[in-house]
Amino acid sequence: MRRKKKKTPRLNLIPILDAIFIFIFFLLMSAQFIDIYQIGSDAPISASSDEHPKKDPLNLTLELTGKKIVVKTGMDANVFKSYTVNNLKQLNEGLIELKKMHPEENSAIIKPSSNFKYDKIIAVIDHTREIRKKDTYLTITDKSNQKKPSKVLFDKIIFETIN
Repeated sequence: MRRKKKKTPRLNLIPILDAIFIFIFFLLMSAQFIDIYQIGSDAPISASSDEHPKKDPLNLTLELTGKKIVVKTGMDANVFKSYTVNNLKQLNEGLIELKKMHPEENSAIIKPSSNFKYDKIIAVIDHTREIRKKDTYLTITDKSNQKKPSKVLFDKIIFETIN
């Protein structure tokens, strides 16, 4: 007696391919609804010049740790003031005070710790970049030596990590 060889059935790949193409279609359609946000910041500047500045740089540094914001100034990182995260209004007032003492400075270094919340970092940046009080302005001198009111504090933000 001869045995008939069973023919192995061919796998039908058409339904699997249809499912994959439908999945790709929905993936592409949902990709356009994803909003990606970016925080603009500047890279640290390094200079190798022999010239000494006329005045010591402000070197404004805001360390964001836990629920505290520590404002440090100078090359040796002297603590200027310390604020809580819930009191950003006082932080803004302290930065206005610093800007009045150093009107030519326009950069701030922000050092967030890994446990500092993203939305709080954004709020600190907002309070660092501009004056938040409604009727408060600083007087600045533009390139043509004209004095103008301004709400800009430290608009160049540089990110650094805490070790």
